[in-house]
Amino acid sequence: MAVSVDAPKDSKRVVEHNHLPFDILSDEGAKVVTQLGLLHHEKMQKKDISLPANFLIDKSGKIVWRHVAGYVQDRPDPLDVREEVRKLPA
Repeated sequence: MAVSVDAPKDSKRVVEHNHLPFDILSDEGAKVVTQLGLLHHEKMQKKDISLPANFLIDKSGKIVWRHVAGYVQDRPDPLDVREEVRKLPA
């Protein structure tokens, strides 16, 4: 699942265009993004966006690992994410 500050129609278009195997939930008011500390004001576009971030959440709902991008193209290595998933209790 992904969360975006974009309008639902824009998120739906991204999912369809990229054939994503997950939904993008719309957080137009940026409430969730703000609570997670991910709100970023994009100076070039003069609007608020969400920093890219990845979270692993355990069965109890606790965030057990997170990666917050320092810039838009910053993504965690998939092997690192897989290792963190392996650490989770079954």
